[in-house]
Amino acid sequence: MIAFCGSAAGGDFIVEKLWRTCRLMINGLAHKAQYNQTTIDTLFLPFLRRMTSLQQRKQGRILVYLAAPPGTGKTTLSLLLEKLSQTGEGVEPVQSLGLDGFQYHGDYIASHDIERDGRRIPLAAVKGDPETFDLKRLQKKLQAVRETDTRWPVYDRRRHDVVEEVITVRKKIVLLEGNWLLLRDSGWQDIHKYADYTLFISARPEELRERLIQRKIQGGTSRRDAERSYESGERLNVERVLERSWLAQETWNLLSDGDYVLQADAPKPVQLVDRQALWKKPDVHRSDEDVLIDRIQQQLASYHANAQGKSGYAEGYSEGLAAARREILRGLYNNGRMTSKELLSTFQLEPEELAEILLGRGR
Repeated sequence: MIAFCGSAAGGDFIVEKLWRTCRLMINGLAHKAQYNQTTIDTLFLPFLRRMTSLQQRKQGRILVYLAAPPGTGKTTLSLLLEKLSQTGEGVEPVQSLGLDGFQYHGDYIASHDIERDGRRIPLAAVKGDPETFDLKRLQKKLQAVRETDTRWPVYDRRRHDVVEEVITVRKKIVLLEGNWLLLRDSGWQDIHKYADYTLFISARPEELRERLIQRKIQGGTSRRDAERSYESGERLNVERVLERSWLAQETWNLLSDGDYVLQADAPKPVQLVDRQALWKKPDVHRSDEDVLIDRIQQQLASYHANAQGKSGYAEGYSEGLAAARREILRGLYNNGRMTSKELLSTFQLEPEELAEILLGRGR
């Protein structure tokens, strides 16, 4: 539950900001948060309207991922967006859900370990890390959410354990928040297909460091212990989310004062298309570039079939196309849009061939 209970002008900014103070209840604990009124009007509400339009076009439930590193305020932000959707004009109500309910239960975590950097580590020592989540259970639930109303688990921070089937998912727009929703690591990449839209919160690591340290200090931890805890735990998770997440369809930046802004120049994910399957579908308009590529391929086949006096020309065309293909593959890898494993499976490459291409030596 969120109640707006006041406002205050604050901060030494070029444009004075009007802050709205909100009280939130998360897992039975009271939290306070502040949001800039201008950001509510120009970023949050327009986002909700776009999601409403997306849901209306689909004519069914949509699932929106809100992924972000620790310390960005994603949980409170998702609850604020839920509240705004209930009062905003022309906005479909949103239901906010958390990812943490899909961690393994406490007894499982206490009795299992993982291998990391050549040594065995108890799961209890890395609780909250990607390895402590039950991805099979998560995938089944995401599929169910897309098809029907269902029950959703939560992580109870007072019990420090998962409580099953607590929340009934009923709304047409579901906003799922969590650190690892866009993670490129094995297993996690399989959940991307369930998202109708993705939003990522980015921030400078040094800003998140101080926010997470202050969070522990407010909970009664000394600064020295809070810094030590950050370096041994949260820092690795912050870096993992920032460096190992897929590109989102929309990115917001967290500012040092806790405000959010749209990152207009953020790179967008590339939608890979199976062209052979696509052209088999009826009533598909083919671009001039696609037709040209087909003609070149046909010419190449003709040149190779009738090689007399034309082999050099054909080889030139062939090498040009191969060079363009190598450049595209290197770009997909270097920009972080595809992993080497994904390149191998998508483009049916041999490992040795891909290694040569990525090193700039492929032919």
